Amino acid sequence: MKCFSLIIPVHNEGKVLEENARALSRYLSTLPGMDSEVLLSCNGCTDDSEEIAARLAEEDRRIRHLSLKARGLGAAIKEASGHARHEMLMFYAIDLPFGLSIIGESIEASLKNGDAVVVGSKGHRDSVVERGIARQLFSGTISFLNNLFFGLGVKDTQGSILFYKDALKKYGAYMDSPGAFFQAQILIYSKLCGRKLMEIPVKLEEEPRKTRFSLVNDGFNYLKAIMREKKKLRGIR
Repeated sequence: MKCFSLIIPVHNEGKVLEENARALSRYLSTLPGMDSEVLLSCNGCTDDSEEIAARLAEEDRRIRHLSLKARGLGAAIKEASGHARHEMLMFYAIDLPFGLSIIGESIEASLKNGDAVVVGSKGHRDSVVERGIARQLFSGTISFLNNLFFGLGVKDTQGSILFYKDALKKYGAYMDSPGAFFQAQILIYSKLCGRKLMEIPVKLEEEPRKTRFSLVNDGFNYLKAIMREKKKLRGIR
């Protein structure tokens, strides 16, 4: 039997949390020969997300609830990874931007390719993506920089990511970004562990809700994280 832990960072997602978490649990129950769990990693929530996640964990044996006081995507993923029961992990957003089938498709692609790390990639040539120009510019630029500095060989470093615990076990002390750059760190250190990195296509429609995003501020902070990581890697290799 294969084992799988799905990590869902949650920050003030009370409006969609219950419906989507239950949908994830139902979907995982349909995967044959799979022992699975959903970790709702609440971080810095000020709405009713914590209460909803705690109740879901009581009602559904597949769902678990974790709580972090500070907000941070990377911190939420890393904390959940440490609590996950299984070696095969996947990070995915609670608004399910690529639907549910991306989960099974990622698992299948990984297992068919020697336990590869699998990115649900908006940059894949077969992906169908509808996004605003600012988002496309930001995503394309940081993916280009990540490839330039770290040689990842993927066209999108901000999609869903199926990965394995070995990177955290070996390099966890270096995987220290509390924010969005943690996604790139997963790929960087998984590659250092000898894992193949691969991409699969996704279908994305622009989110109907407004997203908290600043091209200038987020871009500047991400660039600083890249420079810091490049300097750090000199002492590891």
